[in-house]
Amino acid sequence: MIFIGVTILVNGILALISTYLPISFLKPKDIIEGPKIFAKFNLLGINIYINQTILNTWILMLLMIVILYLGTRKLSVEKPGVMQLILEELYNFIDEQFLANFKNYKKTFMPLFSALFSFLLLANLSSFLFPFIWMKETHGNITKIVPFFRTPTADINTTVGLALIVTITFIGCGIYKNGVIGIIRDLSKPFVLMFPINLIGELAKPINISMRLFGNMFAGIVIVGLLYGISLNNILSSWTGNMLNGSFSFAVMWPGFLQLYLDLFIGALQAFVFTVLSSVYVQQALLGDEDDEN
Repeated sequence: MIFIGVTILVNGILALISTYLPISFLKPKDIIEGPKIFAKFNLLGINIYINQTILNTWILMLLMIVILYLGTRKLSVEKPGVMQLILEELYNFIDEQFLANFKNYKKTFMPLFSALFSFLLLANLSSFLFPFIWMKETHGNITKIVPFFRTPTADINTTVGLALIVTITFIGCGIYKNGVIGIIRDLSKPFVLMFPINLIGELAKPINISMRLFGNMFAGIVIVGLLYGISLNNILSSWTGNMLNGSFSFAVMWPGFLQLYLDLFIGALQAFVFTVLSSVYVQQALLGDEDDEN
């Protein structure tokens, strides 16, 4: 009964606003909308687009820099600040979860995996952390207010780019350890005819982690979009004899709990899984089958 009452109350308030103010509450025409394009310029005959994904990524990177600056500007052993304690816990978490088997290479790869995990965590949770940051779109005489943040990892360009960074890293580690001839020799085991299959297996690693991350985050946006789109369009006019305008939405309150699960839990989990797999690929290329005694 509480849910029904809240649903009717919220729809009534939105209907009053739509009727007596020049404001309409519309659901998207499509189940999911692509990133907005903010700017376009030409560089050497190539069109470069600055879209929502790129801008959101830049802002998240800037946020990471600010957090790192605030957490390290007044380092203290006796009286550490809150931000310093948070960064120390993050450092310990990354050291234990992602770099436990890196032996003497921990300090070398700490910057890479700390930046990778921190960015993925912020990117996956951006829609959850910043839901009330909006932007204005103008189409003729109509002005639309839409969310500014769109999960960057729901754009395949972001996930493929991150996977390429990981790929270049573990290939570079393999060359550093064994040289180019050594890599070719390893890919030719147990006999030379296995080289194409082993090569495909290595190249499939970035495809695997990028598609896994993109698929999960994109699916979350689609599911949430479908849930929030459950409504009867323009039904209030007929129900109230043209006294009220607007649609009646059944997506009041309850989709928020599912969005909390999809954005918070799944987002954090996928950031963890992507970083774990990346660290495993790099560790295998760098240390191979060396046992702990070495």
